[in-house]
Amino acid sequence: MRTYGETNGCAGCRYWSEMIARSIGGGPVEAMCMASKGSKRGKYTTGRDSCEAWKSGELGAIDETGPDGCPYEEDQ
Repeated sequence: MRTYGETNGCAGCRYWSEMIARSIGGGPVEAMCMASKGSKRGKYTTGRDSCEAWKSGELGAIDETGPDGCPYEEDQ
């Protein structure tokens, strides 16, 4: 479950994907880390994981789309 920057794990990080996620065998949700660098880059992580590339996700995930597009234009 996304925490929108309220926690310092992947669930609170803007790089925890909204679009690329999975749950294997009823396990926890894992989402792809979309950070351009960091130890979790390109890997599936749970919301409890964290790394040095963490940035607050108070606006949602970097790949979240809506009527106004990506909330993190500077990262594109």
